[in-house]
Amino acid sequence: MIIVQVINSLETGGAERLALSLHKGYHTRGEKSILISIAGSEYGWTETGIFSLGLSSPYDPRAFSRLAGMPEETFLENADIIHSHLFPSQLIVSLVREGKPLNGRLITTEHSTSNRRRGTVSGRLTDRLFYSLYDRIVCVSDGAAAELEYWIPDVSDRLEVISNGIDLSDFKAAGIFEDKDPLVILSVGRLSAAKNYHAAIEAFSILQGSCRTGLKYVIAGSGNLESELKELAAELGVSSNMEFPGDVKDIPALMQGADILFMPSAREGFGIAAVEAMASGLPVVASNVPGIGDVVGRDGSCGTLVNPHSPGEMAEALLNLIDNQDSARHMGLCGLKRASLFNIESTVDEYLRLYREVLDERNR
Repeated sequence: MIIVQVINSLETGGAERLALSLHKGYHTRGEKSILISIAGSEYGWTETGIFSLGLSSPYDPRAFSRLAGMPEETFLENADIIHSHLFPSQLIVSLVREGKPLNGRLITTEHSTSNRRRGTVSGRLTDRLFYSLYDRIVCVSDGAAAELEYWIPDVSDRLEVISNGIDLSDFKAAGIFEDKDPLVILSVGRLSAAKNYHAAIEAFSILQGSCRTGLKYVIAGSGNLESELKELAAELGVSSNMEFPGDVKDIPALMQGADILFMPSAREGFGIAAVEAMASGLPVVASNVPGIGDVVGRDGSCGTLVNPHSPGEMAEALLNLIDNQDSARHMGLCGLKRASLFNIESTVDEYLRLYREVLDERNR
């Protein structure tokens, strides 16, 4: 089987990590796998099986022509499966197949429960256009599937839920609250509005004012809100207790240095960082929004779900873990068990099963 994945870029993020993990898993299982990144520093092969279109943005108008004009060795024209991730890659891939004789079956993965297009007339027209051209739409959580079906009811018969996964062998239990001064609260994700870091920094400010323990809040990720978030931290007087290390490639090491994972997202299709935290034995405080609850669970055994619009509630949940460390450790142990549900090996197998299913449908 020849599988070609197309994604906006390979910067740090849940969708990007999934695409790379699938690419690696397909190779391990003897499939021919190519991963195409629309944005990248240079045009051409960047490493084995990974090709960059060399654009600064996936919204560059040249993206369509560059993808349509891919060299033969990328196997785009001969692919059995063409699998896109994220908008606008989803739109570009669908339009390329409309204008070029591609034989591959089209699959896309929906990674979020919401986006800026939803709720607008033009957004509905755009989404109806490109989703109609896909043979299957994979959603990373039940929450993501429910929200997409509500937005575009016509896709309901082509939806399938396959959870994201991680390589569990990369992670080991962290010694949380052990000889730590300060205690480290960690968030991982793009510095974008969806991640809701403004509310998180306000929560940290409240927490710092009521907690007798030394604290440090680390937000790992990059994005266009970096300077704005740093300014807010300065205004609230918490800059000296915060770090913004940018994109961090060694996520397991990052988790090892933390005591609590904090996911304040306003929306989240899945929340791969929550799985990585649970696989590291960290208790989780996360927003009670569709997607994250599917990962952390809603019974409170692995994490506490909070109102993303209430910095006070967030601060209270964090303080509760700090003040009740035995309970927090137990939560981390429960998370270790739950993380086994999200093994990347199972995720790869599920995608390959789906690919074979749609190929069998074509051959009937």
